[in-house]
Amino acid sequence: MSFRSIAAPAILLVVLLLLSACAGGQNAVPGKVKGDRSFAKGDYNAAIEHYRLYLESEFGAADVSDAQFMMARSYYEAQEYPSAALEFEIYRRNYPRSDSLEAAGYYEALCYWQQSPQYDRDATPTLQAIRKLEDYLLDFPGGVHEEDARAKLFVLREKLALKTLSTARFYQRLKRLDAAALYYEKLLREHPDSALLGEALEDFEGLRRQQGREAEAEELAGMRRNWRPPGGAP
Repeated sequence: MSFRSIAAPAILLVVLLLLSACAGGQNAVPGKVKGDRSFAKGDYNAAIEHYRLYLESEFGAADVSDAQFMMARSYYEAQEYPSAALEFEIYRRNYPRSDSLEAAGYYEALCYWQQSPQYDRDATPTLQAIRKLEDYLLDFPGGVHEEDARAKLFVLREKLALKTLSTARFYQRLKRLDAAALYYEKLLREHPDSALLGEALEDFEGLRRQQGREAEAEELAGMRRNWRPPGGAP
């Protein structure tokens, strides 16, 4: 058998493989589309990976901003809130003129809202969430999520008020009345619109009577009689 008769089929096979590879490349599903499909199916970890690879390989693509936003959304839906917050922050920094800028700002605030613990835990995450929601309201006055943001702010501030009230009551039970008074005063000063103010005034009044400070007790009693629950409370 001649070399030509052996080489010809081999060359043809190589050509066919190259043509097949080219056709496969033309029909390959873009990573962004794969990410969207995984997101729609609720497979957020797969979506994150597809979006990440797409962003790394298609940096200049027209829909790269959408891929960045959807990767952040995928982290959020996967309940990986610190990572989601970081990705939304990156999105807002890199695409300040995007039509999704407000949505990204609100989602970033929600990431901190989701990390706010019970009132008796460290208040730092709650304070961060309050700041982020306030930033959203300042950046997007009259925004789509304004009502929801204000409702969430009320809940977070009530957590702080309840923490302060609980601390005041704790010291009052221990008969450390001066320390308790400091926390009641703190609540009145920092949370004048709290729905807890009525019961705080009642407790504080009782404390002042325990201390024999009747004039202050009567002043607190008058404040309590005139107090009305906040109209915006959920």
